[in-house]
Amino acid sequence: MKDRKGGRLKLAIVTNRFYPEVGGAETNIWFQAKELAKIHDLTVFCPKRIDAPWKESMDGFTLIRLYDILNPLCRTPNIATKTLSPSILAKIFFSRFDVVMFFPALNYNNKLAYLAAKLSGTPIIGCFFDFIDYAGLIKKNGSVPDDILERTHVKSLDARILRGLDHVYAIADKEIAFLKKFNPNVEYSPVPVLLDEYLKETPSCRAKYGVSESDFVFLCLGRVSQIKGQDLAVNAFCSAFKDKPDAKLVVVGRHDYEPSFTDAMKKECAEAAVQDRVKFTGMLDRSEVLSWLRHSDAHVIPVRFMNSGAVVVETWASGTAVIQSDVVDPNLVVDGENGFLFKKGDAKALANKMLEAYSKKSELPKMAEKGAALVKEKYTYEYLIGLYQKSFDRLLAGKTH
Repeated sequence: MKDRKGGRLKLAIVTNRFYPEVGGAETNIWFQAKELAKIHDLTVFCPKRIDAPWKESMDGFTLIRLYDILNPLCRTPNIATKTLSPSILAKIFFSRFDVVMFFPALNYNNKLAYLAAKLSGTPIIGCFFDFIDYAGLIKKNGSVPDDILERTHVKSLDARILRGLDHVYAIADKEIAFLKKFNPNVEYSPVPVLLDEYLKETPSCRAKYGVSESDFVFLCLGRVSQIKGQDLAVNAFCSAFKDKPDAKLVVVGRHDYEPSFTDAMKKECAEAAVQDRVKFTGMLDRSEVLSWLRHSDAHVIPVRFMNSGAVVVETWASGTAVIQSDVVDPNLVVDGENGFLFKKGDAKALANKMLEAYSKKSELPKMAEKGAALVKEKYTYEYLIGLYQKSFDRLLAGKTH
């Protein structure tokens, strides 16, 4: 093992996607990497998906993009879920890392990283965001059964890997309970925010999109897809806000994954004659995302399934109230106190909650403040890195340096 000068470890993160591929998970892992790099020597490995260097220095760590044999011509951007980079095996085995971490599930590359870590005697930590492909289930069947994890058959190799992990983190209560069937060393991993990013003053971009500063803005943020449930927000808005011209719905997120889904929503808006008050922005840079989070009145989170509720935390940190589906796990919203809850998939119930928020505009900032207090206590990167550090210390205790 390499000497740990000044307590610095040599860490590796293996992930299926990484910044600047912008999504909730990618941004989260990037921020984690930046924080870990402040105190440890970090290398991040991911398959090459975008037109970017194979190796580069970024925010104090090294990023290495690997050849994906499932994309032999290196076409970019590569949005395929499955990738396979056999070189990860040698990268982990020969680099003598102190600890290896992988995100966000048991994919091919993470299994190779596990094998390399075990062969080299390196502790390995699995960080799970989604154990199974919930988005794929939604797309195929229209819903995710509440007992889906109980029904899930875990292949013998995957079960062996789960049992062999030295530590496990998961972001949802149901997944924690499921993973503990295989490994007792499972811990809750909050999905945090960089508070300074949300607290700083951000100019409003309402005018750029034809939205007045006096309008009541419902935001709907996230990749436009069935699992995110933007169609429920659109349906609720079309039915409840036809006669409220000062109300706007802004749908922020890329829609190239399920373009027909977006087309159907636009058609519904046209039929309801609210197309001028429902804005589909497409993918925005982070500064504008932060602007909409801060300068909206209520953030509608109509998901059909969601682990972590990271976007809830981001919204509270921005000082904005939330209207959330009750399927988010873990659920941090107390209806009527720090936000509004509605039954998943129920557009009529969502419409009622949107109307309630609209009628209580003056009360929304106080609701957001209550949520922000929880964020400041347990949903910061400092808190999360502290959890990781305790795991590192335990796994490396007694090792010769």
